[in-house]
Amino acid sequence: MRVTLVHSAREAEAVFGAVEQLFQSTFGYSPNKTAWSRFYFVNPYGDAIAALGWSGDRLVGHHALVPHVVTDAQGKTYRYYLAMSLMLHPEHRSFPAFHRLVATTTDAARRAEASFILGFPNSNSYALFQRAFGWKTLIETELYNWRPHAPASLAPDIETLPCLRLTDEAGPPCDAVYRQWRSLACPYNAEQVNRRLAVIYKIERDNTLTLLDALTDDPARSADDLGALLTHTGAYRVRMTGVHARMMGLDPAMMERHTDYRLRMCYAPLMEHPPSIRFSLLLSDVF
Repeated sequence: MRVTLVHSAREAEAVFGAVEQLFQSTFGYSPNKTAWSRFYFVNPYGDAIAALGWSGDRLVGHHALVPHVVTDAQGKTYRYYLAMSLMLHPEHRSFPAFHRLVATTTDAARRAEASFILGFPNSNSYALFQRAFGWKTLIETELYNWRPHAPASLAPDIETLPCLRLTDEAGPPCDAVYRQWRSLACPYNAEQVNRRLAVIYKIERDNTLTLLDALTDDPARSADDLGALLTHTGAYRVRMTGVHARMMGLDPAMMERHTDYRLRMCYAPLMEHPPSIRFSLLLSDVF
């Protein structure tokens, strides 16, 4: 397999048709073009790095690193890359092919002096990233579906929050540039419910409210506040991670598992002391 490196949106756009075919043959469906455009072609943080694996003139491998930034409580900005869209054609899957693709993107990120690489690997690649490239697991959690026992009886007090971040921990930048960019594919909402529960969420096409992050100073009222948010939005149910459920004082054992999917947030440090990052599904390309 011959590997080439793409460094610009123009180059990425030129091979999008081949990437789309590879995506279809690997995962059985085509990529979301709106989301793809957001990461590659209208990214305010720079151009993506993509390693392309070729067998003759046929694209059989792909791995991308998309630039992002996080800021901390002191306002310091850390540039990092989000790993996404690792694909190998079924006829070309092997450890050497995987290693060549990921080594190529990792070396490019290190040359670009990024602070770290963040990734949400699936079950097929998780162990490979750990063993071959020393990725460290920050969070591993399940996804759950939640509905209240009864509809909320009172209209909630809803206050819009200024940015897609709930604490001073390192996380997405609190500015309009990030919020507009992140919301290109689907509007994201940051709100405080009943002056207690702060949430970042989006509404999916199936009328599911996906909770991306949450913070409350009254866990005993979280179920009431979530139920009120469902009534306010008209959504059917809430989908959340086990981590966020426990943050709000909810018991995942009392909820319905969303398939057998396990979400793993991992990183590969490229500097001596990368920042400690608050867990939010905003950090993933999937949510």
